[in-house]
Amino acid sequence: MATARTKLMGSIVASAAIALNAHADLQTYALVDTYSLPGTTYDLMPDGRLLDIAADGTVSIQDSINASTYSAVGSIGQVNSAGFGPAFVSVSPDGATIAVGNNEFDSSNAVLFFDSAAATSGNASAMSSIITPNFAASWSDNDTIYVSGADGTTFDTTVNRLDMNLGTSTTVLSPAGVFSGGVTVHNGGVYAGDGDSGDVYRFDAATLDAAVNPVALTSGDFIESHESAGSIDFDADGNIIIAGGVFDFGSGGFTGSAAIFDALSTDSQVFTPAGPDTFYGAFFNDVTGQLVVTADGTAYVFAVPSPTTAAPLLVALAACNRRRTR
Repeated sequence: MATARTKLMGSIVASAAIALNAHADLQTYALVDTYSLPGTTYDLMPDGRLLDIAADGTVSIQDSINASTYSAVGSIGQVNSAGFGPAFVSVSPDGATIAVGNNEFDSSNAVLFFDSAAATSGNASAMSSIITPNFAASWSDNDTIYVSGADGTTFDTTVNRLDMNLGTSTTVLSPAGVFSGGVTVHNGGVYAGDGDSGDVYRFDAATLDAAVNPVALTSGDFIESHESAGSIDFDADGNIIIAGGVFDFGSGGFTGSAAIFDALSTDSQVFTPAGPDTFYGAFFNDVTGQLVVTADGTAYVFAVPSPTTAAPLLVALAACNRRRTR
């Protein structure tokens, strides 16, 4: 049986090997930590911890950043009539509002809005709700949220702009791919994915903020393609992070991975820390400056090594390479 020290050294050497093989334009991320994810649907809070909402509506908060423990702090009640968990949980930029997709996938499909202070301190009821298909979401500002989803009857995919103050939903992208993909707002752009091809397209945020009629997803600027584009995010350098998986109807299993693509070149780094046969998610924690890749209930934390930590790893790997070539 491998010891903890052996496992650690194996991870270090593997990380260094990735660094040597990466292109110079993209800083290489190395595995630095892991932690257990909460059981169901979660999002990052402004302080860098995860907020989770279980199928029964229990609200839990991570005890500390990158901790494997979570404490129940409140409840919003069951949001799905069949007892399924939320389609998504999304915390507004200022942390004051929690948007929850009720995951109904029928005419009652809606996004519910909760006051964060109430939801994390006791029993809370929704302040408001807006009927809309819901799969993934991203806030444009503290009152506006973009939501991807598929109609429960026609299965047509859309990305809708929800105005929390007006209580309105405006379709801005339709069709939005064969299957619903991720959506995120970043640096003046709205990025949406096709859940079938994994293609990700960019749209000008100001244009979509004012749009009254939808345009096709494929009319946007093509950015990258990876897996099913189930989650889309960006790191601190503006590099796009895309993750997902593809279901194989023959084997009944998933194949998936996460990847980061350099903003100014074709360089990329692919992550499969749990192996290739599973579905992946990914997000960037702005508080820690770390990339988090998720799979099978585990969060794999990656960071760009500082020069003081990277140098010994590369020297050690170079020595290993010399020994192997003798």
